[in-house]
Amino acid sequence: MAPVVYFDIVGAYGTMNGSIEVELATRILVPKPDGSTEVKFISSGRIRCSANAAANLRNGLDAALKMLEQPQGSAAAIAAGKLN
Repeated sequence: MAPVVYFDIVGAYGTMNGSIEVELATRILVPKPDGSTEVKFISSGRIRCSANAAANLRNGLDAALKMLEQPQGSAAAIAAGKLN
């Protein structure tokens, strides 16, 4: 029952005491009194991990991106998704 974290950008990243720190951000639209909207970014999650865990995450993301580059067979396959 782990939470699902959706994000649009990596807002910030760095290191502290040997740990990797990544701040994830989501874009939101804020209505203004004049009827227009303002685009803002809010924090949607934080990743804190070891260098080894960060490398594992990077490898997993690279592998998932490669899956997106491969041609999909049908619309049903796209809707169903794909796992390793």
